Amino acid sequence: MPEIPGPITIPPDKAELAGRLSKVRALMEANKLDYYVSFDPVNIYYLTNFANNVHERPFILILPRKGTPTMLCPLLESSHVKTRALCDLEYVTYYEVPSPQGQNWFDVYKNLIDENARVGIESALPVGIANATPGKHVIEDIIDDVRLVKTAYEIGRTVHACSIINEGHRKLLEITRPGAMEVIIYGEVVRLMMGKMLMEIPTANLLASKFIGAVWPPSLSHDPHIVPTPFTAMEEGGPHVSIVTAQVDGYGVEVERTFFLGKVPEVSIKPFEVMMKARSRAYEMLKPGVVLEEIDGQVRQIISKAGYEKNILHRTGHGLGITGHEAPYVALGDSRRLVPGMLISIEPGIYLPGEGGYRHSDTVLITENGYARLTDAPDTLAELTIGL
Repeated sequence: MPEIPGPITIPPDKAELAGRLSKVRALMEANKLDYYVSFDPVNIYYLTNFANNVHERPFILILPRKGTPTMLCPLLESSHVKTRALCDLEYVTYYEVPSPQGQNWFDVYKNLIDENARVGIESALPVGIANATPGKHVIEDIIDDVRLVKTAYEIGRTVHACSIINEGHRKLLEITRPGAMEVIIYGEVVRLMMGKMLMEIPTANLLASKFIGAVWPPSLSHDPHIVPTPFTAMEEGGPHVSIVTAQVDGYGVEVERTFFLGKVPEVSIKPFEVMMKARSRAYEMLKPGVVLEEIDGQVRQIISKAGYEKNILHRTGHGLGITGHEAPYVALGDSRRLVPGMLISIEPGIYLPGEGGYRHSDTVLITENGYARLTDAPDTLAELTIGL
């Protein structure tokens, strides 16, 4: 594994994309697949640099074991694909949805794969496309498997994306005060992050970019996936939980903190300390070869022994890459081992109804000897108690 690269802002070159395809084809060979079919826009983006939104006009990427991949796409979008795709592709188009008999996408699609072929398909492939796919189907998420370990290029893009959210989070802590409304915090933080991205990547693909900068005040922070209203107001005290996440021109990252405005309620000290102890244990275990579910198990033990077993609502962490949530998972049930080049979050949480939530999250790279935190935000209770 190379040294952590500096921030990278340029698109992937042909060699980078060819390397990804080569890894996919190695798994195709191992699974004796003649073709692999991808519909998932995330996987198509990973292999081609082309991003699309799913709608009634399907895009289907067909990978033969050898030769040039084929992109089946609507005629309307063919120039769009050619503009953004940075790898060699054969293009086959259909006119529209619907089309006259014999000219629909499925009429064209059936001629692109041999009826006797062994065809790998994604587990999330829509049933309509799966039913229209010729050959003998084998469900294998091999592109997802290849995405588990990042290249030096991907790590460099993630380093850059983290520099964006680090600035966003600093801005969030600067402007969050009692009475500040969610819509104002969100607007200022997102505007800063998007502006920084566009200054540094003028050709950024907005279909592969999104930003969130928000705060869950103590009346909401016990429920980590509730959506505040735009005019939710921040409160004195805490725990407030910040959520700053982004997909920066195709690379997903996050940083989150539990913080307090003006004062720390006495009841908050213990759960904050337990959360930090659990988090520290997770970091102590981060090195190649460690089983992911064992980290989550030990984190849960610390939280449970402190009396908060029923207040654990989610896993210790998840993978990051070209999305903000993907494999691997620092969770019970994931028996995979950490490998240098994996990117994960570490974010054990404790959630107490009527009191609030306690969670820090960082974007973390697994290295040859341990880990490197790529996000930068205050950690301690003293640093996260903001004077008014």
